[in-house]
Amino acid sequence: MMRDYEAVFITSADLNSEEQAELLDRVRGFVARFEGQICREYLWGRRKLAYPIKKKDYGIYHLWYLSGDGAMLEELERQFGYSEQVIRAQIIKVEDWESAAAKFESLVELKPAEEASEEEGVDEDDDSDAVETEDESTETNED
Repeated sequence: MMRDYEAVFITSADLNSEEQAELLDRVRGFVARFEGQICREYLWGRRKLAYPIKKKDYGIYHLWYLSGDGAMLEELERQFGYSEQVIRAQIIKVEDWESAAAKFESLVELKPAEEASEEEGVDEDDDSDAVETEDESTETNED
């Protein structure tokens, strides 16, 4: 029975682009071998971990929406556990991957992996959180 899953996994930030691509291709191969389907792939990017995992402070976050059966899920969990390149992984069942992906996209500015890889060299740290605080401070300083 085909079910929908959300897989979030963190790969080592020490991997170069070739090693990263090889790892992701290997994971895609496991999904295909068990007749699963990758519905949507997101590259969340390189981020600082909340706490060190396996003596690493940074990791590359990936979010995938998958459809498949239990055998595919078991194999993915097993392979994530075996791989030294995967720092942490979690797979959960979702009712509908499209609504889960839409909800996640609304919460976080993510692009599908194809678009993100084109802009990989661009630093996405912007100051969008600082919202018009200068106008507020000038209003209060008018004594």
